[in-house]
Amino acid sequence: MKTRILLLTAVAALAGSAVAGGGSRASGNINPSAPTSVSSRTFHYTCDGGRKISVSYVNYGADGPLFAVLNWNGQQYGLAQAISASGARYASLYGPTVSGGGLEWWEHQGQADLSTFVGTDTSSTRPLLTNCKPGR
Repeated sequence: MKTRILLLTAVAALAGSAVAGGGSRASGNINPSAPTSVSSRTFHYTCDGGRKISVSYVNYGADGPLFAVLNWNGQQYGLAQAISASGARYASLYGPTVSGGGLEWWEHQGQADLSTFVGTDTSSTRPLLTNCKPGR
């Protein structure tokens, strides 16, 4: 249920930003009057050491933004798609207070890693979960 609320909140924020930006596809914003769809797929990963994480990948519209909602250690974290040289990378400046920085989820060729940013430096990370694979 919490995942559904987080997904709906993300979609509402997107719709609000599209309205604020004029809502034109030509300007790069989502047209709020156009039919849109939200889809998600959830994967359950097992990482080194037997640690578990569930990730819901959310797509807003046919070519809209992508998000990842991580369920880890009893908490949920929403991460936006980020630039990567290869694979699918998701990042957020917010993460568990224990790590002191945001989170980065990077999936590539069937395996993923969860890292935390070192302080506010988004170019430096420290691993939290490694070699995560779905369905194992």
